[in-house]
Amino acid sequence: MNKTYQSLFLSTFLSVMIFLNPALSKAQSGPEAPATSLWEHYSLFSIVRALAIEGQTLWVGTSNGLLVYDLSTGKQQAYTTKDGLLSNIIHTVEVAPNGEKWVGTIGGGLSRLQGNEWINYTPYGTGTVASYGTSWQNYPIGTGLGDLWVYGIHFDPSDTMWVATWKGVSVFDGKGFKTYTTDDGLIDKWVYTLTQDKKGAFWFGTEAGVSRFDGKNWQSWNNKDGVGAKIEMKKPAVAEGLPFTPRHHAGDHKPLSYNPNYIVSSVIDANDHLWVGTLGAGLSHFDGSTWTSYSTKEGLAGNMVHALRFDAKGILWIGTDKGVSRFDGKTFQNLTEKDGIGAVFAIEIDHEGHKWFGTFGGVSQYRGH
Repeated sequence: MNKTYQSLFLSTFLSVMIFLNPALSKAQSGPEAPATSLWEHYSLFSIVRALAIEGQTLWVGTSNGLLVYDLSTGKQQAYTTKDGLLSNIIHTVEVAPNGEKWVGTIGGGLSRLQGNEWINYTPYGTGTVASYGTSWQNYPIGTGLGDLWVYGIHFDPSDTMWVATWKGVSVFDGKGFKTYTTDDGLIDKWVYTLTQDKKGAFWFGTEAGVSRFDGKNWQSWNNKDGVGAKIEMKKPAVAEGLPFTPRHHAGDHKPLSYNPNYIVSSVIDANDHLWVGTLGAGLSHFDGSTWTSYSTKEGLAGNMVHALRFDAKGILWIGTDKGVSRFDGKTFQNLTEKDGIGAVFAIEIDHEGHKWFGTFGGVSQYRGH
């Protein structure tokens, strides 16, 4: 059976998503695609940088808004700025322990779905778009979200939310935020990923390396300590294709070029070891004392590692600019364009063990192991 492509979107109009009828249309893939029953591809005509699964519901963060897709019925619902979000560019989606849905956006801060209404959180205040000027609550200086650019969300064992932003790491107490910055010990204020180990320590990936925070003390590592593989220094291809240049990369102060310290993904393994993905210097593993790095020279599909996820068997799935790598601790097995998959920005695994990949043009499901 040829790969199946299912169109979730009819078109985009003024950057707002318009969805097809839940009876999804199917079309045969091109002659270059191999015959396989392991893949199913959903075309969204948008970059998918965030995925979350809750039961039979798939939450998809795109550059045009948030899609909620029922895996059992095919029912779809879209949320955009027309529905109360402050930005349509979704970079992270997280389901809280209490079932609440949170999304981090580019330029629109943090948003929480309450019923059918979005409550927004910014550096300046909180409330709904409809409540501007009425019930909108302004934050006292220093108690709002760190920045409008949100890249990661994590809930600790006490259900406290930690948020990676472009001005540090913000911790939400239910009312306001405390933000940790370079003044506190963070190696860099531009934070792209965060995770927590079994000892309770937090790990933050930034543009200048990795920081660890145990609640009292800070420690940091960068390329000089072994973070990132030693590869040819050149401007990442992703920098050429960006629809916009991040504001702090626009001038000569911090150009968007090869940077082995640029950490964009992270995960903790069963041994409580840290794995981080870099924007151009491959994959790095830290066992608490030594860093070990992997690049395409060792078999990794691509050196830009956007997403990391362990499955139930302890296999590490790695989303790169050249496809997906499966790593069992010894050997890389790659799924690339010849398998019908290109750059991968997000990974999620459902209750059946199927892998879902967020791609440049939609979502792909892989039923292999």
